[in-house]
Amino acid sequence: MIKAIEGIITKKEPAFVWLKTASGVSYGIFISLFTSASLNKGDKIELMTTQIIREDANLLYGFTKESEQKIFEMLLKVNGIGASTAMAVCSSLSPDEFSKAVLNGDDATIKRVPGIGPKTARTLIAQLSDAKFGEISEMPSYQNEAFMALESLGFKRDKITKVLSECKSEDTALLIKEALKKMA
Repeated sequence: MIKAIEGIITKKEPAFVWLKTASGVSYGIFISLFTSASLNKGDKIELMTTQIIREDANLLYGFTKESEQKIFEMLLKVNGIGASTAMAVCSSLSPDEFSKAVLNGDDATIKRVPGIGPKTARTLIAQLSDAKFGEISEMPSYQNEAFMALESLGFKRDKITKVLSECKSEDTALLIKEALKKMA
């Protein structure tokens, strides 16, 4: 399994790059539009990759952010979601936007993704509502720790997310206290 590839971008399309390694081998890697915006032809980069091997193909999907890769891999586990739909989600919504939409049950945001209708949006929300988005979110570590602590106390994810967005503290213990006061 290929987990990462380092090399120079020799060809770039909106959702696909050719990455030439030091050994001279070029890999074709599918990327999201967010990843594409951060890359330029001639850049030397390392892409974290997810490899999908099918009967007729050996495909690589590359990411510059670990959170985007985790969302992609999480989506692949949902019934009816393939790599192209997962990549469309990664190209349309940031990892933070997607996790908030799932945690808040916001199917309107998810339906903005090309190829996702009301039924698929509801399926995504239902199957991923228990996913550990706190671990992949782009939130600072003190917020992440507070999120997990409040979740372990039995509070609902959507309520925790809402309350933490209103809190001002930047220390884990103080943030938990502030959030508990707001939830009371």
